[in-house]
Amino acid sequence: MDIDKTIRSYIGSKYKLIGVKILSEEDKKDNDKRPAKPMRYCQFVREAVIKGSEFTIKVSDISCPNAEICLGFIEPKYVDIQPRIMPANTKAIRIGEIEDSDVVLAIVTPKQMMDLSVLLNGIKAEFHGEMGVCGEATAKVFTSKTPNVSFLCNGARMFAEFRDNEVVIGMPYNTALELAEKIEALSKTCGAFCGCITSDIHPQIQRNFNKIGFEKGTDYFFGKVNGNNVRIYLNKDLQGRHTCITFHVPVNGEVMVEKPFDVRKRGKWNDIVGTFDIEEIGIDLYSGENLEEIIKNVVEKMIKKLK
Repeated sequence: MDIDKTIRSYIGSKYKLIGVKILSEEDKKDNDKRPAKPMRYCQFVREAVIKGSEFTIKVSDISCPNAEICLGFIEPKYVDIQPRIMPANTKAIRIGEIEDSDVVLAIVTPKQMMDLSVLLNGIKAEFHGEMGVCGEATAKVFTSKTPNVSFLCNGARMFAEFRDNEVVIGMPYNTALELAEKIEALSKTCGAFCGCITSDIHPQIQRNFNKIGFEKGTDYFFGKVNGNNVRIYLNKDLQGRHTCITFHVPVNGEVMVEKPFDVRKRGKWNDIVGTFDIEEIGIDLYSGENLEEIIKNVVEKMIKKLK
């Protein structure tokens, strides 16, 4: 499985995911990928992400003393630094190839991080604004064997040019693989990617949807209309009233539609989306009258708008 392609496709990222391998023994073949000049570890990571470069770095290649300690090249002499790899047995670090790596790193936006955290069943992030990439995203993940999110540090943003809207997530290789497998499975089955875990939809409304063959998800209903998978969301106004209804009809592959419908990309799928005023289309959510008929009519119109 292509972990990089699968996860990037899901979150819509232009940046490659990269792998980090901590080596306790040197290998002569790694000398072919030694960098031309010393840089900060976060600079190596960003260059690998942006340009697809691969490096094998040793302690002499790192220009940041904190990274030397965090990554286990040397022990601290005066003040302990955490998180760090202990004991300090690191001889070299491979940056680039995901396969067989110890830690997988991704540069993401807060929105993309939100999407990933849903599939990871939440993340207990620990960050201090110091030693972001080397400590929080790499060393901590390597030692704890759990994902972590770093909001980076001044060094990463100043010298490695990480942007203000970027954060870094580090994951153990097995976690990244499981995440990619989950995304692949959801893509094949057209599963929903909604992260809401609670819903206060009235029980009577739920029963009305159940009567016409729709099941309740987290904050939506899902079912089939003439063989088409359909998800239905009930939108609320500021007073908490259901005033609009949004239809999602997933289509595999590229698709174009006409107004009033829109298309939203979701992994390998494209959702045809339409939002309507509940009163205008004549739906009574609580009585359920005409509910099935109106849903069928709307979905048929959405399919007919394909071009």
